[in-house]
Amino acid sequence: MLDVGKLATLRAVVAHGSFSAAGQALSLTQPAVSRQVSLLERQVGTQLVRRTQQGVLPTEAGRLLVGHADAILGRLALAEAEVADIAGLRRGRLRLGSFFTALVFVSSQLAALLEQRHPELFAGRDQVVEDALVDRRAALRGLVAGELDLAIVFEHAFEPRRLGSDSDGVEVVPLFDDPPRVLLPAGHALAGAAEVRPRDLARDTWIRAHNGSAARLVDHVLAGAGVQPPVLLAGHGDEPVEAQAFVAAGRGVTVAHELNVLIAPQQIAAVPLAGGAPVRRVQAAIMREQRAPLARAALDALVEVGRRR
Repeated sequence: MLDVGKLATLRAVVAHGSFSAAGQALSLTQPAVSRQVSLLERQVGTQLVRRTQQGVLPTEAGRLLVGHADAILGRLALAEAEVADIAGLRRGRLRLGSFFTALVFVSSQLAALLEQRHPELFAGRDQVVEDALVDRRAALRGLVAGELDLAIVFEHAFEPRRLGSDSDGVEVVPLFDDPPRVLLPAGHALAGAAEVRPRDLARDTWIRAHNGSAARLVDHVLAGAGVQPPVLLAGHGDEPVEAQAFVAAGRGVTVAHELNVLIAPQQIAAVPLAGGAPVRRVQAAIMREQRAPLARAALDALVEVGRRR
């Protein structure tokens, strides 16, 4: 493979018309310049320059190689400038994995704070934060595989999760606690209460997801209160919007987290759950060896977003 340094030397010799002038431009001695050109000629197997009374002139092969050298060195200069921009947080792309409501709320807050701190990042038309909707397991897997740079994940306080062997090297950083809220139809008798106990709603129908952590949250709250109200199943997964739609329609009540409340705020009253538990711990996840400037700047911004909440 051709040596970039020798190509740069050949280009300087042709541009300046002499070995000595090229040496001055490159901070090399004249013999060093001559030696590099000779080595390059030996490598390609043909003469590249001729010494004449008018100076050093390129052969046909030399002119061809200098043309390619211009393109190669130009691309290297561009690459060097672009890497410098990434290192200086003047450009870059962050692949961010988030659960649903973190993608809706926290990601936008992160982008706003990053733009405030590093406005040059957002000066172009390129998208800086590239969002991916993932659950905790997929987020950790994406980080390990190099498919994500940073992730926002959560765990319930009543079922803390340990990082498995498939998540070696992942660092989890606490951001904020997402408190529980009882979601009531706006016309419910307790909609204006300062807080609500599950036993106060023992006769109400409770909306519960078919499965997922949202279902386990409802089960945990009801079991802790020792009540067994009628249950209506709606939705699946960690943050079922269907449950909120049923509450808004007056079909029942449920418990979710503050960040979860997405729809029909005029039709749903979100009342603190008495005792303030169980919280949902919202966290950032990143590979420990991740030193990319934008990923680390985004982690710092996420910590600040969490502090402000």
